Amino acid sequence: MKGISRELRKLGLPFELRPEPAEVNGIRSLRLSVEHPEGHAHRTFADIRYLLEGAGLSGRVASRSVAAFRVLAEAEGMVHGLPPDEVTFHEVGAIDSILDTVGSCVALELLGVETVSCGPLPMGTGVVRAAHGPLPVPGPATLEVLKGSRVRFTEEPRETTTPTGAALMASLTGGRFTDAAPPMTPRAVGYGAGNATLRDAPNVLRVVIGEIEGASGAEDLTLLEANVDDAPGELLGAAVEGLLGAGALDAWLEPIVMKRGRGAYKVCALARGADREGLARHLMRATGTLGVRHSPVGRATADRRVVEVELPYGRCRVKVGSLDGEDFVVSPEYLDASRLAEETGLPLPRVYSEARAAYEGRPSSPGWPADGS
Repeated sequence: MKGISRELRKLGLPFELRPEPAEVNGIRSLRLSVEHPEGHAHRTFADIRYLLEGAGLSGRVASRSVAAFRVLAEAEGMVHGLPPDEVTFHEVGAIDSILDTVGSCVALELLGVETVSCGPLPMGTGVVRAAHGPLPVPGPATLEVLKGSRVRFTEEPRETTTPTGAALMASLTGGRFTDAAPPMTPRAVGYGAGNATLRDAPNVLRVVIGEIEGASGAEDLTLLEANVDDAPGELLGAAVEGLLGAGALDAWLEPIVMKRGRGAYKVCALARGADREGLARHLMRATGTLGVRHSPVGRATADRRVVEVELPYGRCRVKVGSLDGEDFVVSPEYLDASRLAEETGLPLPRVYSEARAAYEGRPSSPGWPADGS
């Protein structure tokens, strides 16, 4: 919880998180409430995007959060006949809704979650009070977000999926909700408790974290590209680092020759679909380019995991790749190895060698999913 609060403080919003244990139908759960002094707030999508992108959030937190709010802004825009940037959020613009969305993305980042899946979202019935007056359940924006996705219509007489929740899950999963979870090995399970008592279901959100079986194979990704001919090398290097920090699976530069023989660089990034728009915007801001091309690409991957090894002078993570259950590559994490080399004065190649040796001599470990490409 401290890690989530620490990251959320970067937003500069006044709040307190209040976790408390709860029991729902005999299930031990955690109930988390947000306390803040703000009253009824009105923020546009542009306001929220500016807040999130300027907060210095870690990893993919900003891109995932902005993607969720963009999905909702586009849905609200369809309902009200407005461009997404001009959509004014009422309930969703309040601090608690912002923290719900960003906090969920922070938790995913802290847990190292790479992909998200969920079943069809439940649609309740009845009427809900909103800033525009009473609205039918499910709300117009909720249904607009979920167009093209599978849902479950239930007889629960209340709102069981909010627009914020629908937008977050739609952006994280690409709108693909299936009855069956992907084949996986569960590693951790958690339950979050709601406040209301539901008639036909326990009011808990269950999260299962695990390793997907057969992770090696093909996956569909997006390739982002932009030609840049008027930026110094240090700016381009910073752009690549920024893309990786913002959630790109990989990022690199390619020398190219443009019209009239001008030398230039092509800035490239490999992204998951949900991160595409956020990374494209990041690339434009970092380089000044006015457009970013994107195209679908496939990627074949090996199974991978990260294992932490103990060296005489500190701990170092190593990335282990395997095919058909057999390890074929062991690569120390550069940041850990370089830090240890700097702290001890040892040559970096020696730290690499000793980290590999330490892994080879340690008992087999399942590790956890690795980041990167």
